Parts: sequence; C-alpha cells; structure tokens
Amino acid sequence: MIPLIMAGLAQWAAARRRRGLAAGRAVHFRCRLDGRRGRLLADPRLEGPVFLGRSGNTTAVPRGGEVLDTTVATIGRTTFEKVGLRYRTPDGQVLRLGLATHDARTLDTWLREQSRPALVPARRLPLPVAPLWAILALAASLCTGMAAADVALLGKHTSAEVVRVNRDDDSCTVGWDGGSQRTAVDCDTTRVRSGDRIPIVALPWPFLGEGVDTRTTPDVVAVLVGGLGLLGLGGALVVSPLANARRVRLARRAEPVIPPQTAAGDAKGEDGEDRWPGLEDDLSYANLAAAARHGDRHRPDPQVTPPRRGAGRTSLSPGVWVLSTVLGTGAWYFLLLSLGAILDDQFHLGHWRFLVLGTVGIVSLARIGWFATNRSALCGPVLRAARSGTGEGKWQPMRYVRLRRDPGEMVLVLFRPEGWAIAAPQFLQPISLSRGRGRRTVGGPAPVGEALVCDTGVGPLLCEIDGVRYLPKGRATEVAADTALNHRELRSLAESHLRPAGRS
Repeated sequence: MIPLIMAGLAQWAAARRRRGLAAGRAVHFRCRLDGRRGRLLADPRLEGPVFLGRSGNTTAVPRGGEVLDTTVATIGRTTFEKVGLRYRTPDGQVLRLGLATHDARTLDTWLREQSRPALVPARRLPLPVAPLWAILALAASLCTGMAAADVALLGKHTSAEVVRVNRDDDSCTVGWDGGSQRTAVDCDTTRVRSGDRIPIVALPWPFLGEGVDTRTTPDVVAVLVGGLGLLGLGGALVVSPLANARRVRLARRAEPVIPPQTAAGDAKGEDGEDRWPGLEDDLSYANLAAAARHGDRHRPDPQVTPPRRGAGRTSLSPGVWVLSTVLGTGAWYFLLLSLGAILDDQFHLGHWRFLVLGTVGIVSLARIGWFATNRSALCGPVLRAARSGTGEGKWQPMRYVRLRRDPGEMVLVLFRPEGWAIAAPQFLQPISLSRGRGRRTVGGPAPVGEALVCDTGVGPLLCEIDGVRYLPKGRATEVAADTALNHRELRSLAESHLRPAGRS
C-alpha cells in the first residue's frame, strides 16, 4: 500500500514538473550526472540547462543533442525504478544522467529540442514549480477544512447529557436522543458534572453514532487548517523561489566542470571499459567470483544444483513464471487480512472495521491490479526471447557471477567477456528460483561461468547457461546508472560470501 501511494505521488509530481517545463517556469530536477549527485537547473534566468553538483561545480547540458539509449534500473530490493539516460550533446560530448522514470521521459523529449530564446523578456518571471511537500500541505489543509465544513453543515447540533466524567483523559461520556446514542467527547472536567447538558455535534454518515464537542474541536481544526495552509503557501510562494534563486546564484558563481572528451556515441574510457568508481573497493570479477565460490562451500543455506527442467529448457515452467510475475505482490496478505477481520470482528472494532479495513482492502486490490498491469508487459517479450534461437544475433556472450543474499534471492552479476580479473560488473539480473535436482536444493547455475545474454527490450535480461534459460525475476540494473547505490547493493549481496579474516 505504501509503495503504491509513493509511486502515485512521484508520478503526479513528475507530471507537474513536465507542465511547468512546458510553460517556461523554473524546474530543478534531482538527478545524477556521471555518478555525481545534484540538480539539473532548467531555469529561464540561465542561458541553458546547467547541472549543479553538491560540491558546487557546474556542468553545462546544452539542448539539441541526441539521446543514445536509456536503461531501467531497479532501486535496491524494492519495485521503485530510475532510468539511466545517455545523452550526446551537440558538440559530441556523452553524458550519463540518472533520473526518476517519469522525469527521464520528460527530459528525453525536452533535451532533443532546440532551445528557443524568448522574443520579449518577461517583466516578472513566473513562480517556479512548487515542491511536492507544499502541495501536499495545501491539499491536507483543504481536505481538513472540507471535512470540518461537512460536519458543521450536515451534522446534528444538539444538547447531550453528561453520563460520566473521565478525568484521566479529560473527556466526558455523553448521551442524546433519549440516551440511545452515546459517545466520548472532550470537555472541561473541572466544571462539568454528571447530569449537566453540553452542546455537541452528532457526526453525519458514515460516522453515525459519534459526536464532537463545540469547545475544543473547532480550535484544533482551525489550527490544523491554518497551520497546514500557511506551510503550503510558504513553501510555494517563499521557500521554493528563494531556494531556486540561491541555486541560480551558485550556478553563476561556480566553476564549470569540463568532462573528458569521448568519441561520438562512445561512453568508454581509453581502456575500453566503462568508468566505474567502485573499483577502489575491489568489487571486481576476480573478488566477486571468489566470494561466490566460498559462499557455495561454506554457507548453511540449501545448496544450489542444476534445475530439474533439464538442458535445453527454461529453469521454470513458463506458466508458473507468468503467474508468479503477474500476481507476485505482497498486497495479497493485506487483502486477506482485511477480509478476515471484516468477516470476523475478533478485535471488536464495531462499524469502524468497514471503513478502515474496507479502505485497506480497496487499496490492496488497486495495488494488485497495478502490479499485474505493470508486470504483464514483461511476459510477452521474455517468453518470445526464451523460445527464440541463439543464432539470431541478439544473444551476446558475457561472463557471470552468481550471488545470493538468502535462499529466496539469487542474482547474476554480468561482466563483459574482456577485462578478465579486473573487469567491473555491468548488470545485476535477479533470476527466478526453481527446484534443484538434488533433495532440498535450489535450482540455479554454477557460481561462476559464461552465459549467453539476450536483451528483451523491456528491462529484463534473459541468460542461457549450460543450455538452460533462466527466467528473470525482475528488471535488470545497469551498474553505471547509479554507481553509489548499486555499489551498496553489490556489497550487500557479497557480504555474506566474503571470506572471514584469518581463514583460507
């Protein structure tokens, strides 16, 4: 449920930035440029797009170039994604940008266009796109105000008799409609006594049977509405313009960073290998291969043996793989829990369970539907690649190292054939598990070897090892798309395989 809400908010915020960019407003994108964190400033006060790094240096990103390719990268062990976008500037310089998925689509189109100078300079620049937290604060203020108006206009204003005074929590139990309706409301326990009558507002549907006082609740609602509204307006009208103006001043005063020149269409260094700053931590092919071999010998987890499907076939039945890919979300647990709690009120929630647990069930169904829609697009290309022959030219040889964090997670770290022991990893491809040939074993490839790799075109990479094609568990991650994040992921995968100090 939480990932679904966060993904929806991220998509909405990206749409707002896209509309602001089209309207000529200042939009500052969070992104990475060649592994450096910072912001890409698309601001009318600057001569063109500029990347401002956290170190204070700037890099010009002129428009009118060509987007060479894009690569989808999954963030950590979640379903959130980002895109590595390789962009060639008009002067032939190749830059690698890492952005959120929808921001990458926006910049893909915007960077291809030629910049158009304004014919008549505007007297006043339009306000920059407001940050998401400010819009959410304004939305929360509006929703709270509408709920208060609904209670004030549609609620029943009546006088209720105090049945009991609860001094522990400064509340009173009151009754109205001849005592048929009872609830607890805030009250002044120092003055109110049992038998007194106090004014309340009986709540409308769907909160029938509940009530609020007219003494404390209006003040609390006024503070919430006013505080959230001021916070949102301050963020949209004051904080965001000041922060954007400060970044523009820093970009104007900062020293430019000139990236090393590369050949057109080539983002490789002189030695033919992609630059990867994680090499100083020695996460090369030789060390990861040694870690994988050591893990297979000494880990207490179930051993890995060739899958039962046999040579020349997929590691998992295509039908089972499709079902697990399309319906393999944890939202089923929340759906079953909400249905069980609604049918059996063992927690004594009363009519509240229909509102709370019903909302959980609806959100869970929405999550299942979104997950099935998103993942179903992977099934066709992956299955077609699994049935295709290896002589069609799209299967490329690569070396691999198989790592696993636990018995339920297995990842192939793919390397180029050249580079030998010091080669840097290129891709991380999680693969679906299958039953092994031995008893109580997990089906999978050997810890180290060579594979034929096919790019399905929708994110996953299909790997054929020893005649068995291993179906993917998700999209592949390009290490160069976010070196710092993928470096941590590699360390996490290999940590349990590392050879303890003092042992051979």
